[in-house]
Amino acid sequence: SSRGHSLRRPLGPARPGRPQPAPRPPARPSSATRGFEARMQTPFVDPGLCNNSQLAFLTLVYAIVLYQASQYISDGSELLMLIPSVAGLVGSIVLPILGAVPDGMMVLFSGLGPNAQETVAVGVGALAGSTVMLLTFPWFICILFGRVPFVNDRPNWTDKSASPDLCKSGISFHASLQTSCKIMLATTLLYALIQVPATFQEALGKSTKSQGRSEHGVALAGLVACGLAFFGYLFYCFWDANEDKQLAEVIKGIERKQISIAAALEFIDKTTKQTDGDKESPLVRTEQMERVRKICRPFFNRYDYNKDRQLSLAEMPPLLHDLGIPMHVTQLMKEQDTNDDGEVSFDEFTTYLYKFMNDPKKMEKAVKFSNPCLMRKVDSHCEDDEEDVMPDDIAMCAPEKQMRLVVLRSVWMMALGTALVLVFSDPMVDCLSEWGNRLGVSAFYVSFVLAPFASNASELLAAYTYARKKTEKNLTTSLSTLVGAACMNNTFVLGIFLALIYLQGLAWQFTAETIAMVLIQWIIGLLALWSKRQKMWKAVIILLCYPGCLAIVWFLENKVGLD
Repeated sequence: SSRGHSLRRPLGPARPGRPQPAPRPPARPSSATRGFEARMQTPFVDPGLCNNSQLAFLTLVYAIVLYQASQYISDGSELLMLIPSVAGLVGSIVLPILGAVPDGMMVLFSGLGPNAQETVAVGVGALAGSTVMLLTFPWFICILFGRVPFVNDRPNWTDKSASPDLCKSGISFHASLQTSCKIMLATTLLYALIQVPATFQEALGKSTKSQGRSEHGVALAGLVACGLAFFGYLFYCFWDANEDKQLAEVIKGIERKQISIAAALEFIDKTTKQTDGDKESPLVRTEQMERVRKICRPFFNRYDYNKDRQLSLAEMPPLLHDLGIPMHVTQLMKEQDTNDDGEVSFDEFTTYLYKFMNDPKKMEKAVKFSNPCLMRKVDSHCEDDEEDVMPDDIAMCAPEKQMRLVVLRSVWMMALGTALVLVFSDPMVDCLSEWGNRLGVSAFYVSFVLAPFASNASELLAAYTYARKKTEKNLTTSLSTLVGAACMNNTFVLGIFLALIYLQGLAWQFTAETIAMVLIQWIIGLLALWSKRQKMWKAVIILLCYPGCLAIVWFLENKVGLD
């Protein structure tokens, strides 16, 4: 019609001076569409598209893969313990770091997604669940299966009954575990660096984004503190692994006058690593001389009455008496004073005692006494020592090929385990987050229960294996490993969290979780510091700390109103 024709826009060029509408931009895909497209770029199934049974199966598969990955990392690193030159380094540094990798990666990937502030709850659950699970279930297993009957309130390690009385049995551990517990309790203070400012920001009623910006600086400071604590703990582990604990006990006995100088020299001669025929080798002489110097220092200080770092003629008679030598003081001075200055220096004293130790006739006449309790403590540091066993297929090879095969197998096992952790941690986080959505609970609770058993299930088996041996040393080793894992979580894994807060602008909104996790560590740490002997009633308290942690978080969030 003419009317319709008149309403049509002219097809010719636009009239000059007449504004034209801007071209409409292409439609932006919705967030759901973008999420779907992102998921289609990965080989993993989207948990949101699965029904409950499929999601359960998917979670189980990822958990088994992560468990096997942690086993590869553990077994591969333990193979390196077969190489003497790096055994101390591996045991004190490599093993603790690699043991924390699965939990650390779970935390890392929980804070990298588009909804990081929500999904990071999975990482918090993995951190808290791993820490609390390692300090409760394996500890309970150690006491339950490692307990022996108590006699006069002390464990009788000679009676390894299969099932001693629950109320009259228990375990004990070395004092070194209490030192580790003190370190663990000290590392829990690192949480205060981020928790105190976060509590202040929440009290002001700031939004999540505003709180994240306000915590940017304190997160960086906390990250630096965690890094320093992490490397400090590794240094302590390296020093502790390479310390001669037997020699340290002997030196303590010397300082307390519980062992004679001749008995100490006899201990060095018997315990220095050597085989028949190589006693005169330079390596053995160097090791013996170094150990003699360590033992001589407290003796030298004992005889040096005026503390002038020299032994005078008047200070020699007590040395003659302790050595049991029928020799005049001037003759002894003549033998020791090699530079003829009328006094004996520490180096001269050490050299003389080294020669004395290697003279069988003099050692036979010397007076030897030692406190029986002290020597039992010395012996306890070498009881049931087990050498690492070479795999059968490698043991059959020529010696020159064994070390090369050990290194190759160790490298590929650790590399494969680390690769599996890196690949499957992210989809595992998605599964745990989806379970939280479907159950209508925070992903923290789901991750707290499931994640630790995927990444740390091997610790349960290791605790049982150590406990069945029923020796104080093995139980101390097992419990120290658990406390060490908590220290790594408090430094290494917490450091990853703080890095996410700093780089991603996240807000620390986990007050209830932090209080519960730190409280459980203090309860278990104080129980260990209270006494080196633990019975079954303490084991029950420790086990109840696991569900107790969840109960504390629920109470603080739902009744107190935190977070």
